[in-house]
Amino acid sequence: MSAFLGPIHFWLYNKIKIQNNIVEDILALTDDTYFKKNLCEKYGDGDLKPLDEVIDVGNIHGWLQNQVSKVETKLAFAVTALLSKTSDSVEKIKEIFFRNGENYSPLNSNSQIEEAFKAVNDTLLDGMPCDHVNAVVNQDENEVVWKRYECVHSKYWSEAKGDIKIYYMLRDEFIKGLLNPSNIKYEKISDDTYKISRS
Repeated sequence: MSAFLGPIHFWLYNKIKIQNNIVEDILALTDDTYFKKNLCEKYGDGDLKPLDEVIDVGNIHGWLQNQVSKVETKLAFAVTALLSKTSDSVEKIKEIFFRNGENYSPLNSNSQIEEAFKAVNDTLLDGMPCDHVNAVVNQDENEVVWKRYECVHSKYWSEAKGDIKIYYMLRDEFIKGLLNPSNIKYEKISDDTYKISRS
């Protein structure tokens, strides 16, 4: 990443903010004030100020990496803790992911495949840009197939003693919500291969 604050940094920070807002919605499901207070003290209170006001310009990459780690860990702990108390809350959490996908979607019934794939990349947090987690394996005007070559989320879920499969199930819900305003459908081909295509 660049040593100077540029568009890629704002792009990444926006993805951090989207995930942070999802976490805040999840935390609203519990009335355990001690748990929420403890989580906020460790990983931030959810009040993310404009990037150019808070970033350490002397360590842009390191600062953003720290923010990624915080919001990833906070999500893993929030979901895992909530499910340990009430397993039926999984449906409520899935609904939160779907609804946020819809809310952040820039798509409509006329959106093209490449616009839909860009929307997925512009909203879902997958580590740092330099991690190159996903790569397109097939693309034409009717579909995009991509493969995940590394899981950058599992360490956070292991730390929270959670199940990484839960994360990917929730992520699927977000993508479905994101695509909902369009005529494009999402399919999980395997654990690491995904497809979006015209309905």
